[in-house]
Amino acid sequence: MARLTLANAYATQAHLFIPRLNQSPFNVGTRLTLEDFQPDQVADLNRRYGSPLKNQEELARFGDLVSGQPFLVRRGLHELATQHISFDTFQSQADRDEGLFGDHLRRILVSLVKDQTLLDVMRGILHGPYHLDPESFYRLRSAGVMAGESANDSRLRCQVYANYLRRHLL
Repeated sequence: MARLTLANAYATQAHLFIPRLNQSPFNVGTRLTLEDFQPDQVADLNRRYGSPLKNQEELARFGDLVSGQPFLVRRGLHELATQHISFDTFQSQADRDEGLFGDHLRRILVSLVKDQTLLDVMRGILHGPYHLDPESFYRLRSAGVMAGESANDSRLRCQVYANYLRRHLL
């Protein structure tokens, strides 16, 4: 008897614009959440990439910028290691359209602009203290833009996202 194993993987952005989550093809199966990397894990990955971040100060600045977001950590370390750019250059370009994360950041922006409700919510968040409703929080967290356990303790996922979205939405 033959066995068939089927795996359906998708990025968090799938939840951002699914208006009726109970009718989504993405709400079945086992959810596996990739947690943000901790500073010691980022340091270990940095070593594995040949230490493009040269010292603790650069590691801390990198951590402040990407907050352990797995895609940004991996892509950032890869680009630093393969392109041989300085960390100062990387930092100055990280939240720019033409920077290393530009394609990723534009996808987030385009997705937000397509949903007026979430666009308004994001503008409120970027302006300062904002009471985020649970549904908007869930959708933005599922999209990877927000972090936190609930709407009450929510925050933007990382400084790269905050800088980029402020520049484009305010």
